[in-house]
Amino acid sequence: MKTTIAWVLFAISFYSCSPKFGSAIQSKQPLLPQDEYILVLQREDVFVNDGIEVGTISVGDNGFSVNCTYNEVIGRLKEVARQNGANLIKIIEQKSPDAWNTCERIKAKIYKVPNFRVHEREIEWTATRRLTWEDFKGKPKIISNTNVAAQTYCGFSLESNRVTVFKKVKIFIKNTFDCNLSWVRQDQMSRDDLLEHEQVHFDLSQVYARHLRKNLVEKNLTVNNLTTGTNSVFKDVYNAYLERQEMFETETNYGLDREKQKLWAKKIVEELTELNSWAE
Repeated sequence: MKTTIAWVLFAISFYSCSPKFGSAIQSKQPLLPQDEYILVLQREDVFVNDGIEVGTISVGDNGFSVNCTYNEVIGRLKEVARQNGANLIKIIEQKSPDAWNTCERIKAKIYKVPNFRVHEREIEWTATRRLTWEDFKGKPKIISNTNVAAQTYCGFSLESNRVTVFKKVKIFIKNTFDCNLSWVRQDQMSRDDLLEHEQVHFDLSQVYARHLRKNLVEKNLTVNNLTTGTNSVFKDVYNAYLERQEMFETETNYGLDREKQKLWAKKIVEELTELNSWAE
């Protein structure tokens, strides 16, 4: 009798630790490779389907689930999408953690579209994904930017899990390029050196995203110093990042000095390699 009770309690405890995933697949497509890019669109993003609706996927909460922050949940949903051949996730319902739920609860439709770039609002930095002029979807500000050929809006953000005395801190850092705020003038789109200049801005942002991740881990954050510690580290790294971006513009004369730009590009690649252990 004691053995049976112990087993039942363990089973309940184990079950309650896992978020609840569900799916309703209506048009399964061929499996996608593990490194295939999966685009995620938010609830408010406008999406017109130009491909195949594969089905609906969701994640719920068992009440005391763990490992189910937004980034962790999206990572799991991307895997489900890949398994069913979908390269686009469109969130249709989302509820944040509250007093009764520890998980991010999401319902989404998944699609296989011919060109996911058409639907992108932002691009998360990866080593294999390089910017193209197609990614610059914003419109030039004619009056205030008459001497500017292109403009890149990128930056890093962070999210932590819900921390208690029983839960260790997890930090999730994302470096993104905003497609709709970034723009290029039509008469400048033949310039490869200009596109490289904008890519270096994005790569430099990734360098400091990794610095931020490294510094936060080394801070040994707990429930007692999470807010103050995170704010302090973020402020220091962000200020250093802004100074470095300005230095890049000044030393390359906003990309006009191509030799200096090549040196900067090489240096940033070296720094990314040095910080590779902090890529995730």
